[in-house]
Amino acid sequence: MRPQPARTGGHPLQPAPDMTERVLIVEDEPEFAGLMQLWVERAGYETAVAANGTEALRRFYELHPDLVVLDVALPGIDGWGILERLREFSRVPILLVTARSGEADKVRGLKLGADDYITKPLSFPELIARIESALRRAGTPSAERPRALRHGEILVDLDDHRAYVKDTEVRLTPTEFRLLAFLLEHAGQLVKHGQVLGAVWGAGYTADVHLLRMTIRNLRLKLDSVAPGESYVATEYGLGYRLVAPSQTRASG
Repeated sequence: MRPQPARTGGHPLQPAPDMTERVLIVEDEPEFAGLMQLWVERAGYETAVAANGTEALRRFYELHPDLVVLDVALPGIDGWGILERLREFSRVPILLVTARSGEADKVRGLKLGADDYITKPLSFPELIARIESALRRAGTPSAERPRALRHGEILVDLDDHRAYVKDTEVRLTPTEFRLLAFLLEHAGQLVKHGQVLGAVWGAGYTADVHLLRMTIRNLRLKLDSVAPGESYVATEYGLGYRLVAPSQTRASG
């Protein structure tokens, strides 16, 4: 049985018998943290709040949240440091919240393993929608869904969220894992940019082709580190991508 979280705010939990997800909010501005907590609890989730990096790590270990909303600008250990530490052992969805809107910061967050990146000032309904989307993407596969996917030398274990090439594990971020799993589900088929973006990142990202290309590049580099010289993801220029056997990409030039 899961331990009950220690409450950190004064907002009563709304009755939610069918919702068990717990959200850890890491934010050092008390008023903003309280507003986020209020909106998240009204949406039916349990919440806990941490005001700095050290407290965030402690509460994560204590409460085992299902999702983390993480501000980047924190006293002590900042959000980047928290993100790196959590990704060393956990694949829980992490949503970065920050006032920084530059592309370099967004790219840095995604490379470190964040599942989403939200800039302030933010819309609280949008925050809830992104939380729901991230939890759906990270949800336990249904009974009808296969527990593992294989195509040639690539295997992904959907239960343990692990990926293997030639029986060697490839360390992937949660987003890279979802991308590879999606490509495996459509192995040999052309999947268009918008189709991949919608399935892996959500409906709000279907036009962000640059984000997809960046993540495809990172995925290819990691696959190549295990199987040098092999090419598993073929580019259909201007259209999308196709997961193929290495022999097919070599034959097609």
